Amino acid sequence: MKIRQKEIKQTTLTNNCPECFSNEGLMLTFYQKHVESPWYKKATGEITDSIKCQNCNTDIYPVRWTDDIERVREFYLKSIESPTRYFKLTRLAVITLLAIAVVGIAVYVIVNNVI
Repeated sequence: MKIRQKEIKQTTLTNNCPECFSNEGLMLTFYQKHVESPWYKKATGEITDSIKCQNCNTDIYPVRWTDDIERVREFYLKSIESPTRYFKLTRLAVITLLAIAVVGIAVYVIVNNVI
């Protein structure tokens, strides 16, 4: 089972980087969780985010966030439309379900001598 994070929104912040103190270069990115298995594909409503400084190439973890960064993050989180959720069966799952149905019907016909 693969779990992927698909980017749904990316924006530049003008806050100071807590590492290099640059005013430009903070990038806030929001991701939606997607789960893929051989049987189904599912997009969940779970949203995660990350902040990275483009100047010093550092991931800014929540421990290092200032109050300003946290306020801006909350603002952008509210501005995101709720991502579309879906659940799709793969071809393997559909073929397997059809095969089980055909075998079930065949067994019923043979056992009850319907034909």
